[in-house]
Formats: sequence, C-alpha cells, structure tokens
Amino acid sequence: MELKTLGEFNFIQSIESGTIYDTSTLVCGIGDDCAIYKATKAYDQLVSTDTMVEGVHFSFHYMSPYDVGYRLMTANLSDIAAMGGLPRQVVLSVAAPGHIDTQILNEIYKGIKDQCQKYRVNLIGGDTVSIDGPMVWTITIIGEVPSGKAVLRSGAKPGDVVGVTNYIGYAATGLGALSYNFNGYPMTIIGHQRPEPQIELGQLLRELGVHSMNDISDGLSSELNEIAKASQVSIVIDESLIPLHEETYKLAEALHTNPVDYALLGGEDFQLVFTAPKELSRELEELGAITLIGEVIEGNPIVQSVTKDKDIRLLEAKGYNHFHE
Repeated sequence: MELKTLGEFNFIQSIESGTIYDTSTLVCGIGDDCAIYKATKAYDQLVSTDTMVEGVHFSFHYMSPYDVGYRLMTANLSDIAAMGGLPRQVVLSVAAPGHIDTQILNEIYKGIKDQCQKYRVNLIGGDTVSIDGPMVWTITIIGEVPSGKAVLRSGAKPGDVVGVTNYIGYAATGLGALSYNFNGYPMTIIGHQRPEPQIELGQLLRELGVHSMNDISDGLSSELNEIAKASQVSIVIDESLIPLHEETYKLAEALHTNPVDYALLGGEDFQLVFTAPKELSRELEELGAITLIGEVIEGNPIVQSVTKDKDIRLLEAKGYNHFHE
C-alpha cells in the first residue's frame, strides 16, 4: 500500500508497537504532544542527531530497507559510544514521497527497532511528512554519562598513545565489493550494511581513563584531525599498525589501490579512535579488540603517518565531506 493511501496517522499507529525497551527513565512515550523522560541523578545528558538522505547516504542497490534502518540507528548510537555514554531514548522523523510502498518504510523501521531493542533504547516520538524528492530520515538520540566524565575530542595530551577498536576500513571495503559486484567479501559487506556501534567498549574506555575519543564515521584521517585540532596537539601514527581485515587487502589487490586508504578515507566503520595515557597500554591491549597505532606529541595540530616505506606523509581531513567540491 502507498503511504498516501494509508495516511500519516494510520501509518504512525502501525509502527507504534515495540518501541519501548527500558522504562527506567521513561514517563510517557509515543501518544502525546511530547514524550517525557527522566534524567538520571548524577548523570550528564547527551544529545546528538544524524540524517540519512536516499541517494547520498544509502542506496537500495547496495542495502535492503532493513539495512538502512539498522545503519541509521548505528550512526546515532555510535555518537553516544564516542562520549563513553549510555544511550537512552530516540525520536525519529521521516520525510517520504506519498507513492512509496509502506512495506519499505516498515522494513526500515524494523531495522531501527531491532537496534533499539538490542541496546535497550526507547523510540519515544517523531514526525512523518510528505516530500517530492528522495526519502530523508533523521534520528535524534538522547543518552547519559556520569557527570563530568564524558570523553571529549579536546582531551588528548602529549605522550598519549593512539588506539582504535576492531578493524578500520571495513565498511569502505564492503561498499567497494558491492560497487564492483565482487564475490568473496561476506564479512565486510555485512560491515557496510549492518555496522555495530561500540557502546560497551566506549564505556570501558571511559572507565579506564582515556583522554579523548571520536567515532570513525568520516574516515580515520578526518577523525584524527578533529582530535588534533580540538586538543591542539600533533598526532603521528604508523600505517602498518592500522588493523585491516584480510578482505581489505584482497580488494586493494584486485583494484590496485592502497589498502590503508580504505581505513584513512573510507568512513562509516563506526569504530572508535582514542588517545590514552601511555601507562594504560597494557590494560588497553588486554581488553581485546584494541590496537595501538601511534602517539600524541607536542606541536601544531596536524596528523602525520609513517608509511610502509618509512616515509612521513601529512594526513589531511579528507574523509567524507558533504560540502566538499
């Protein structure tokens, strides 16, 4: 059935079920002019928003409607993870053409709801409007973190080690394989279509005492530059230490590209990059899924890398930029 046939209010009623997964901070969910939630005592509130536009952030050529919802929710959860926080509530707005099949919308919502259920996040409201162009989905997420304990980009200090979680360049590899219709890339294709936020690791890193943190949505090079600029420090990494999946090396060989560039420039891994006191190195490595790749030094806010040939190159903020010409 088309959305214009079902109507806005009937559609909203159809997706209201299965939206509340944790009542500990909720007073009133969907169904009134506003939702009502309670802030936890001795916790700071976190809020972030992300928008995905059809044809810019996702394509049904490479993702199912379910994948779209799943990844949209992951992008928002990842912002909370980067602060070392705990996600609590989300509100969702969608602009869609009236002729769209409501089954597509239902599948996108299912992807969102499944991620909400997994991380016990309540979907407490939103809006649905008609649009002539491609679909636009926007989620605003609310989280919390112990007061004064949020991990910022601005906390990096000279002498810190630089670390990342899991594999980097994973999503870009999967997208590349899909773009060229290559077989044999099952792990990274899933990494592109259904990435996972690092909620638990973000909290563990905060509790350990890392100094700064960022989520990798626009490429490692861009995220490191954001930390360097915010903290007014220099960062040096060793490209040979960046954890790349075997499928990334395989794709780079097939396309005659540099495998490390999938990590530096690819983005949408939704992993974490952080800096931490050097004395935490052993504890960090014992966490598992952590790789130390460089260090923070005094100097102008720039990022450099040591290549496999032992050359030094300047890493600019060349990840995805919506307004880059």
